[in-house]
Amino acid sequence: MRFYAACLASYNNGRLHGAWIDASDDIEAMQEQVNAMLRSSPCPNVMIIHPETGKSVPSAEEWAIHDHEGFGKLSEYAGLAAIVKAFNINECAEERGIPFAVLQEAMSDAGADDADRYVSDHYQGAYDSWRDFAEQVVTDTHDMSAVPEWLQSHIDWESLARDFEIGGDWNAYRHNGETYFFTTR
Repeated sequence: MRFYAACLASYNNGRLHGAWIDASDDIEAMQEQVNAMLRSSPCPNVMIIHPETGKSVPSAEEWAIHDHEGFGKLSEYAGLAAIVKAFNINECAEERGIPFAVLQEAMSDAGADDADRYVSDHYQGAYDSWRDFAEQVVTDTHDMSAVPEWLQSHIDWESLARDFEIGGDWNAYRHNGETYFFTTR
């Protein structure tokens, strides 16, 4: 994951100037790279104190994200906190085998910030369909051996799946032929 930080002073003067920056969970390190790019701008518009020399030097002051790789939805002015959040979502998604886009959307829908906690508390797994999920939930939470075999064959798993889908206790996200389930509670 990386993003292109573009100098807006240069952009407004018809010049492209910026830097590709690798995403991380270290805001300060990314900010230092953005600041270095701004100090090297061919169109400085402010004077700043250089962090290493302590001398006043020309610099640009505004930047925006003009491109990115691997972030899904990311606005031009998202800022470094959004980069860190996306980076952490990606790390968690890779560790848990959940597609980044699925986890990003699920967390956005839930208003969640901490990817590891959200997955630990809400992720239910990936299934081929709502039917498969409903059957798994029921067999995991009920003693099916107490239900006679002849009666088990009469369980309408499709109807139960519809009830699960409209019940509001789970959100489902379809991706590449699989459906990923998260509790809403």
